Amino acid sequence: MPVLNILMRFAHIISAITLLGGVLVWLLAVSPALASLSEDTRKKVENAIAAAWRPVAFAAIGGLLASGVYNFLNKTNLTPAYHAVIGVKFLLVLHVFAVVIVALKPDNAKRTRQLTGVAVSGVVIVILSAVLRWILTQ
Repeated sequence: MPVLNILMRFAHIISAITLLGGVLVWLLAVSPALASLSEDTRKKVENAIAAAWRPVAFAAIGGLLASGVYNFLNKTNLTPAYHAVIGVKFLLVLHVFAVVIVALKPDNAKRTRQLTGVAVSGVVIVILSAVLRWILTQ
């Protein structure tokens, strides 16, 4: 089982990097680069990027779901503090998943705003993950 535990932890981390990294690249590189284009051209390019990134984002979401459930079910002796933090983290994760799915739909005029919310939630999730790791070591 140690090998499977390591693989699932790796899958969780790489899926999180892929999803949050994609959002951050979109916000910090793609959106500013497309700002100088005409509205029609920008929409076409954004839709093409969203279509290309959609399967990657969905795979990352699937990887996070599968590995997250596995990782959680393999933990023992969890404290009430751990449960409280994981509950908040889980709610934020649901927000990220739902908004990413909506943001990647074609012709979404609110995409940048939605992905900004995902980025903020994603950073908070990473912080909560560090808190959970700390709780486990206490």
